[in-house]
Amino acid sequence: YNHIAIFIGANYCPHCKLFAPQVLASAKYFEQNNCKLLFCSNDRDEENFQASCIKTQGIDVIPYDTNKTRHMRDLFEIKTIPALIVLRNSDFNTTPVPVVNARHILQNDPTLKNFPWSAPQQGDEVTKKIDPPSASMSAWDRFLIQGQYGKWYNIGHLNVGSAGHSSASSPQRYMDEHAVRIRAGILNVITWIALLNIFYFRDLSLVYVLFPLVSFEFITSSLFGLTPIAPVGTAATVLAIILQPHPHWKPANPKRFAWAIGLILASMCFFVVVAVRKELGDAYIPTVAAIVLACNVFTWLESACGFCVGCFVYNTYLVKWFDNLEECDECKL
Repeated sequence: YNHIAIFIGANYCPHCKLFAPQVLASAKYFEQNNCKLLFCSNDRDEENFQASCIKTQGIDVIPYDTNKTRHMRDLFEIKTIPALIVLRNSDFNTTPVPVVNARHILQNDPTLKNFPWSAPQQGDEVTKKIDPPSASMSAWDRFLIQGQYGKWYNIGHLNVGSAGHSSASSPQRYMDEHAVRIRAGILNVITWIALLNIFYFRDLSLVYVLFPLVSFEFITSSLFGLTPIAPVGTAATVLAIILQPHPHWKPANPKRFAWAIGLILASMCFFVVVAVRKELGDAYIPTVAAIVLACNVFTWLESACGFCVGCFVYNTYLVKWFDNLEECDECKL
C-alpha cells in the first residue's frame, strides 16, 4: 500500500457513530486507490472497544492499546474525534506525511476521485475542491454571513468547522472565537464601569444607559449572531478581522446559551436597582455588586482564558439532560 488511512473513533462519541458508515461506504474506494484503511479505538475500556469493532465491521482494527493510541494522538496533534488520518509515503522509507483533516475531505469526496488528497498543487482543481472555505474567505464574508455560509440573520456560519476545516454535510453553525473573545473583553470593560458606579459614582442614569446597551447586545446576538445588529459584536468582529486574519471556528449553540445567561444576569441587576433597591436596604450594594462581579468574572474568563462558563454548563449538563442537544460537531478528547 502507498497510503494508510486511520479512522480514530470511540463508542461514547455520537459523531463517531454518524461518521463510521461514511468511512465504511468509502472502504472499497480506499482499497482501489491502494490505501489501507484501519480503525483505531479511542475507547476507555475493552467493552466499548468491542462495541466499536461491531460498528466498524468490514475494515481492519488496530489492536486495543490506550498507550499507543494516546501516543499517536499526540504525534499527529489530534484534539477531537472522529478523526481520519492519511499517511502518505513512497514505500514508507521516509517520515510519513499526515493529512489530519481528511475526515472533512472524505465528506466532500466520498469516492476518492481526488485521492491522494495530500498531493494537490496550488491552483489546480483538486486544491479548489478540498481546501477549507476559511482559507479563501473574504473579510466581508467573515463580517456578514452570506452565500454558501448562510444568511445574514443566521447565528453563525455554515460550511466551516473547528480549526477552519470544511464540513459541508454538517448543519452545525460556527462563530469566530477571536471575535467572541474580543466581545467578551469589551463587555468586561462595561462590567468594570458598572462596578465603579456601584461603589463610587452611584449615578442611576448610568444604569439606564448600560442596561439597554447590554440587554440589546445579548438579545440581538442570541437571535442573529455577532453581526450586523449587535453593536458590541459588530465592533468585535471588525477588530477580529483586522487583528486576526485567520478565523478560529467554534460551535455557535453553546454561545447562544451563554449569552442567555448574560441577559438573565443583566436583567436581575437592573431589577434590583430599579425595583427593590429600597426594600433591600443595607443588602442592596452587596447584592447588585455580587451580580455584576459574576458578570465581570465570566467575561474575564472568556476573554483572557478562553473559558466560557455558559458553554461549560451547556456541554457538561444540558447535552446530558436534553436528547436533542449536541455538544458540538466534534467530541473532545
